[in-house]
Amino acid sequence: MKKIITMLSLAVMSIMLIVGCSSAKNSDNLYLGNCPDNMSGMGKKYFINNLEDGNYEIEFTAKEYEYGVLKEEHILYKSTINHDGNNSKLKIGVVDGEESDSSLKVIINDSEYGGYTLECLKNGYDTGMAMSILDKDKYFNLDDEVALAVYSIGGENRSTESLDIDEEFKIGNNNLKDLVVYMKLHKTN
Repeated sequence: MKKIITMLSLAVMSIMLIVGCSSAKNSDNLYLGNCPDNMSGMGKKYFINNLEDGNYEIEFTAKEYEYGVLKEEHILYKSTINHDGNNSKLKIGVVDGEESDSSLKVIINDSEYGGYTLECLKNGYDTGMAMSILDKDKYFNLDDEVALAVYSIGGENRSTESLDIDEEFKIGNNNLKDLVVYMKLHKTN
């Protein structure tokens, strides 16, 4: 009898675990994937996949590092968007402007916003710049700050080091400048 009760208890606990896991709301299924659209300028577009309908606050920031030390943070664009429709994808990205204005623009669907002028981009046009992007799908949660791209300028007598942003990454201290562009998404309803 004791053996049967123990087996029933284990079965009930297994069912509770399965039901509990499957009903828990989890945004781990959100991920950035490649968008094959052609770009004019140096930039990259991605799809946010598995995005539910609703209103979202979206923010793009750029953090400027010098030899690995954070020097400045810039809000490139912040707005509320309504994501609805039959598609669970949202197109986002970043692109630098013309060399003459040294600016970054953000992309939401097929519209460009901002045009934040950054001195470090101007220096990059003069000395040479590398861009690091995601090479594979990147999973994230709502309210996470997700790196989309890094614009890097090599240090004195050093080659420019690209950064792997596919996983959690750390800013190295080899580059004179690293400008990391982040996106954060918050569901408001």
